[in-house]
Amino acid sequence: MKFFIDQNLGPELAEGLRVFGEDVIHLKELFPEDTPDCKWLTYIGKNNYFLITRDRKFRYKPAEKRAFRENNVGAFLLFGKDRTKWDLIQQLIRNWLRIKEFAQKTKRPFAFRIPPNGTKITKISID
Repeated sequence: MKFFIDQNLGPELAEGLRVFGEDVIHLKELFPEDTPDCKWLTYIGKNNYFLITRDRKFRYKPAEKRAFRENNVGAFLLFGKDRTKWDLIQQLIRNWLRIKEFAQKTKRPFAFRIPPNGTKITKISID
C-alpha cells in the first residue's frame, strides 16, 4: 500500500513513516513544490497512491475535484487548526492502522476526515 503526502505536510513525515517500513513519498520527491494539484493528482491516481493532506479546499475547486474523481484518488484529510508538527504526527500515527484498513476496503475515489483528537474517521463528500 503506497501513500503520497502533499506540500501541506512536511517531507519529514514521509521520511519518518518510511523508517517504520511504510511505502510513503512526499510531493517534493517527485515534483516542484508549485506543481498544480491536477498534475500530481493524476500521477497518484495512475500509480495507486493514497493521498494524505491537510488541504480541504481541493473539494471546492472544479479542476481539482474533477482530477480527483477522474483519477480515482483515495484521500485522507487531517483536520484541525493550529496543529503543531507533533500534533500532526500523533494524529496520523494514532489513526494509521485504521487509515490503512479504510484504504484497503474502500472503493476509490473517496475522502476521509481524520479527526484532530480521537479515532473516529468519517467519510466526506467529494461532490
